[in-house]
Amino acid sequence: MKWTDNPYHRTATEAEDLSYPPSGGRVKQVILGGILPAVILYFAARAWISEEAVWFGRGRSDLLLQGPAARAMAVTYASAGLFCHFRWFWGLVPVYRVFEIGTILSILGFLGGLGFAGYHVLF
Repeated sequence: MKWTDNPYHRTATEAEDLSYPPSGGRVKQVILGGILPAVILYFAARAWISEEAVWFGRGRSDLLLQGPAARAMAVTYASAGLFCHFRWFWGLVPVYRVFEIGTILSILGFLGGLGFAGYHVLF
């Protein structure tokens, strides 16, 4: 980064880039839009059923959640998987309305699940 660059320009540009469909081909669509979300959704379902999930931290500071907090974290995992699916599968198929609505709802689900899990951890 140069000393003349605006330090906030990069953050604003990356946040704005989420509103546009990604570029890529069939390989990116299959791997990032199909396989990656399937793996994340598998771990979300496993966390929901067993009521045990991990809140990932820095280094070795991971937190094992149980009960309602784990279910909320499972919703967070599922929302992350759905975000990947809507972003890289439907974003590469020219169905932009599904891409936009799915991306927005998955981000809202992620924030809601993370907030609910944080509430159960703290209180």
